[in-house]
Amino acid sequence: MTSESDTTRASRNPPRAPCSRVVALLADYLEQRLSRQQHTELTRHLDDCRSCLAQLQTYRSTVSLLRSIREEDLPPDLRQTLSDFLDRTAPN
Repeated sequence: MTSESDTTRASRNPPRAPCSRVVALLADYLEQRLSRQQHTELTRHLDDCRSCLAQLQTYRSTVSLLRSIREEDLPPDLRQTLSDFLDRTAPN
């Protein structure tokens, strides 16, 4: 039987999104491309999930580092590999 305190606690803390769903949305979360509801749900999940929060922090650091690299700093073969990848995966 569910006690009243369990019911009250459940209404205050709705079920979290699964971690796999959260990780898939981290880029959109950082770029603020989520709906208000999605952003709120993700923030709530990140407040409670150290693993996903660590992934967010790692992703944020990686993006920051990559944005600081100049194209001419990359070896030509890496530039070509990245260019090919972007051509295949970026929307037209």
